[in-house]
Amino acid sequence: MRLSFDPEDPPEDPPAECVSPTVWRLSYRLHRCHQLAYAGCCACGDQFPCPARRLVERGFLAALGVNTEAGPSDLLDRLTQEET
Repeated sequence: MRLSFDPEDPPEDPPAECVSPTVWRLSYRLHRCHQLAYAGCCACGDQFPCPARRLVERGFLAALGVNTEAGPSDLLDRLTQEET
């Protein structure tokens, strides 16, 4: 699946194909607090990616209408690797 945004630097405003702008905006707010800080650690202090960061990734995908209910915790990684 080709994403219309960079998962490491998503836009604050939802992309045009977003079906749930509210979910996008909430995910973006959480994204700002859960980024790689240093040596494999998230800004929250947990190992990166922390559970909240994985929730952020699922939130962005759900906002785009992707079914995120089934699948591994690395759903975003799997979806972006399928395009290669």
